[in-house]
Amino acid sequence: MSKAAYQHYLEEVVKYHLEQQHQIIRDWKGNIQQSNLFGYSPTSYPAVLGVVLGFRYQQTGDETYARLVADLLLEYEEIKRIYPKQFYAHRIEYKKGLPPLADFFDMNAYARAYRFIQKSNSLTPTTRQTLEQGIADCANFLFNFPEWGPMNRAMLRALTYQISARTLSDHPDAPRWQKMADVLVKDSYQRWEAEDAAIYHPVWLMALFNFVDLKQDDDFFKSSIPRYYLDYFLHQMTPLVSLPDYGDAWWPSEAIRWVAIFEKGAAVYQEPLYKWAAHQFWNFQQTLSTAVPDIHVARTLIDAILWSDESLPEKSLKGESRLVMEESVGKKIVFRNGTNPESTYLLLNYRDEGTDSYLFREYMRSTITAEEERTHHSHADENAIISLLHQGSILLHDAGYRPFLPSGDYGAFRADYFHNRLVVRKNRRWIRLEGQRAEQSLWEMIRNSGFYRPVETQLIDFWTFQAFDYSRTRLKDLEMGYEWDRIIVYHKKAGFFIAIDGVKFLRRDIFTLANLWHTQKILASGENWFNTRIDNILTYKAPGNQELLVYFPFVDPERYVGNFDINRHNQPEKALYETIADFFYENQFAVFVTVLFPHGPNVSVDSILKNFQIIPSNQFPRAVGLKMNINGKEEYLAVKLDLNMDYAHRTWRPRYDYELGKVQYDLLETDANLAFISADSKRLYWAASYMTQLHFKGQVIHQSPPASFGMQPSGSPEVLWKPSKWRAWEEEREA
Repeated sequence: MSKAAYQHYLEEVVKYHLEQQHQIIRDWKGNIQQSNLFGYSPTSYPAVLGVVLGFRYQQTGDETYARLVADLLLEYEEIKRIYPKQFYAHRIEYKKGLPPLADFFDMNAYARAYRFIQKSNSLTPTTRQTLEQGIADCANFLFNFPEWGPMNRAMLRALTYQISARTLSDHPDAPRWQKMADVLVKDSYQRWEAEDAAIYHPVWLMALFNFVDLKQDDDFFKSSIPRYYLDYFLHQMTPLVSLPDYGDAWWPSEAIRWVAIFEKGAAVYQEPLYKWAAHQFWNFQQTLSTAVPDIHVARTLIDAILWSDESLPEKSLKGESRLVMEESVGKKIVFRNGTNPESTYLLLNYRDEGTDSYLFREYMRSTITAEEERTHHSHADENAIISLLHQGSILLHDAGYRPFLPSGDYGAFRADYFHNRLVVRKNRRWIRLEGQRAEQSLWEMIRNSGFYRPVETQLIDFWTFQAFDYSRTRLKDLEMGYEWDRIIVYHKKAGFFIAIDGVKFLRRDIFTLANLWHTQKILASGENWFNTRIDNILTYKAPGNQELLVYFPFVDPERYVGNFDINRHNQPEKALYETIADFFYENQFAVFVTVLFPHGPNVSVDSILKNFQIIPSNQFPRAVGLKMNINGKEEYLAVKLDLNMDYAHRTWRPRYDYELGKVQYDLLETDANLAFISADSKRLYWAASYMTQLHFKGQVIHQSPPASFGMQPSGSPEVLWKPSKWRAWEEEREA
């Protein structure tokens, strides 16, 4: 059924644009706009429509289509003649003349359109010569800036070279084009992509798949990396199907390229999951379609038709929390309870710039304005919550793309303060002290030029338990002098999240810390909470009617809670914050706790707030606890922030010691990195990670048995009897 649906849409595009093409081209010619990016920037419409009509020629053999394609490509000769010279005369790359197209994003369409009709008898020798010269002019023009690296722009250039060389194999420049194609593809061929931007991932992958098709390269898909990326993007899919809008991206991220990409993956790997994904993205694409049939959608559907394997069954994704895909390349974590539109979904991105693609990143920094990016096309969104969806509603989303070149005000929208994350600054924010000092706004305090600050990130822990899932990821800013652990706990039965942010200072200094969350509307607020809603993201009307309570449960006069106006994703939004500032010594800690509670519009906020309270810890702020009342059960969450607390200063192994590492959280005592208790009068459920003991209400709930440790650093024959730390455990028992 997929091919029939794709074909139907393509034919609708053909029908509409055969009637409207001349008017669309006349309108463009009558209103030529100057491009600061390209100088000479003709419309890609004739070439893209030429691809669609060329494919119909290949399907039907109707020479009418071939003649129409030729006429469309010949339009560029007229466009070159009328294009205002003052728009491009100052650009050195046009000294030898104008190519039909200068925009590398769509340049390959010119050659592909001609390739479809190349064998047609309808082309006169003069027309053929003109069009083939146009292909050569485009390919040779790209030599002015053959941008390289494992990214979308390089692969688009490589694809143009590849199509040109394959189409005009007898042209004297064809070996040169093929050589440059092979050079540019090499950084992406069975290698990791350097970008981290939802809008550009499918551009890169689509161009790469088309390149491999033209090369007829069966070896490409034998590598684990192409399949890795298919799984990587599959597992990022939100309940509303669109990919989350991390890095340079817009919500909703485009769907049509993913249709073709997953059709290709399904056919190559015979994978029903990918077939299901292709249809999910196609169904989503149709909800985005405008009244005018889109030629760019039709162009991509050509590949979907060519790649689709109709014999494959579909199998839906198992909706569970997981790493996406691991902790070295992808560095993302999804929390979810399903894949249908009503499911709960949260994406954490902790990807840093990393150590890969060093030469490319240095090339970018020295070639274009990339100071505000986590090079390339990426944001300072390490440890940020990118998306939160629940029962069809969007409750948190990301910052969006830059509003103009080279960027927007204060690094918009890439800087750390545009994301749902912690920001740290040197010096103290001014506050009002008995009217003696004017208050400095937090926005004024944290805002800077927006230039990116290099940091490192790593996964500390991720585990899925019966009652909850949790992750712990760490950001290290060695220049600023702090480590920040973000712990996320997803309470699966009640459907809410807790974010615990612990900061360890690596040097003494004055710091201001702000925990930021962004929304569109504040429906109501109190001393330390905000009830929020997102109705739309630009023109996208957010479905659902759910609201998000953002609650900071600490009651502390040294903490300040507030909000400020911010322009984000090109629309007015609100930044919510909890902030503290002080002089901190090395190895001191600061901690934030945030409850993110989705709920319906008629739920009383007070009925939620009363169920959460910070509980005393004898090691605060190196450890923090939260007491909850959920569905009639008393629940405790205990999190240790200082993971070295129980390490003894000795060479014996094991080094950890319960007496050093134990923490008292009201009725709960444990040395666990994370522990959870849920109890009523009859049953008690407990779960913990990395622990030797757990006690509740004076009873021993868990105690690791001792083992004999004979392998000591000194080589001593002595054997030490000690318990080992268990990775994780959970049990349910009588209370």
